[in-house]
Amino acid sequence: MAEATRQASPPVPGAEVLAEGGQTACSGIGCGPVHLVRCDEDLDAFPPGAVLVAPHSSPQFMVAMKRAAAIVTDHGSVTGHMASLSREFGVPTLLGLDGATHRLIQGEAVTVDAASCRIYRGRVEGLLAETADKAETAFMAGTQVHAILAAVASRIVPLTLLDPRAKSFGPAGCVSLHDVTRLLHEWSYGEMFAVSDLAAGQGGGTVTLAASTGLDLHIIDLGGGIKDEAADKSRVAPEDIASRPFAALLTGLVLTGEARAVRPVNLGGFLSVMSQQMLSQPKPGEDRFGEKSYAIISDKYLNFSSRVGYHYGVLDCYCGATVNKNYITFSFAGGAANDVKRARRARAIARILGELGFTVDTAADRVAGRFQKFPADVIEEKLGHMGRLLQFTRQTDMLMVSEASIEAMVACFLSGAPCFDPAKAGPAPEDA
Repeated sequence: MAEATRQASPPVPGAEVLAEGGQTACSGIGCGPVHLVRCDEDLDAFPPGAVLVAPHSSPQFMVAMKRAAAIVTDHGSVTGHMASLSREFGVPTLLGLDGATHRLIQGEAVTVDAASCRIYRGRVEGLLAETADKAETAFMAGTQVHAILAAVASRIVPLTLLDPRAKSFGPAGCVSLHDVTRLLHEWSYGEMFAVSDLAAGQGGGTVTLAASTGLDLHIIDLGGGIKDEAADKSRVAPEDIASRPFAALLTGLVLTGEARAVRPVNLGGFLSVMSQQMLSQPKPGEDRFGEKSYAIISDKYLNFSSRVGYHYGVLDCYCGATVNKNYITFSFAGGAANDVKRARRARAIARILGELGFTVDTAADRVAGRFQKFPADVIEEKLGHMGRLLQFTRQTDMLMVSEASIEAMVACFLSGAPCFDPAKAGPAPEDA
């Protein structure tokens, strides 16, 4: 599908234009109060007749589409999944309007003219009257052809698999081809996290990174990930990397200056970790992961598996010219400390990912985040932060000595500090 182009119709005389630009995913006029959606909880409270305004398009918005007067996002593609859903539901939708979440105020009444890519302050009665005058009669309604097409569409179009965490999210829950593709899409993400496991323990075909990362980092080039002039090297430097996502990750992963200094250690937390590891027996599936880390790369793809001690982090990314293909997924779990400290670290990482714009899920000591359908330069910026996050969170579970440590760790990372200083957690007593 070709991208939507902006119409040449002039602004409504006398009406104040609040924002202009973006692309039309579904034409039409919608009016209502602005309702900002930054997380799933904001969807739960979505009021009928409101204008949904969000940083990025998401298929999750389907749960509010029957109530939405219009949808506006800072980022998103008219060829994406949510754009297709908005057309199916007939919700006027304007995507890629940069800065919309900052310019449109929660609760303010606006009129969205998706066809002309404009948003007006208040109700623009002239536009709303034109919409009311248009008949919404289905094409060929009442004919035998329409009935046949409607029956076929009922097996193709509806999407009922909405929540990957639901018990019904599986083959038995599929009632349409849309459900099948949604299920396969989710399964494919799970498989991406396992890609690096295929390389673990295989010594052949890898090169090592000659840079200060603190990791035993091995690189597998699928093609186009390493510059031609360095193709025969057994050790490559960051400047030899041609992979766009891996080069971006290395801007935060490679340690420089202050970041090379010895990290702070909480003595009580360290002794707690040591005593627990000496007294406890390894549980099935919780054995030490090994010390090798792998980066599987191509010119636009990266699967990075960081395995240190008893924790692991896996980052999977595509970064290219097609916005709709770009994504970052990240999963982190494990640690050497007790369950409480590991869970605190996971909650802190989840908070940091949320601040970076990721959609996040947490369970116990595990955290998973997803960031998708943004331009390559935005993906590269986030990868730089992710490289720093991978360094920042190493061996921090023993530092999570109180609930105050969570806020302190988040604030410390967002300040740009190279490592977490537990002293900033305050004088709160250490938990057992």
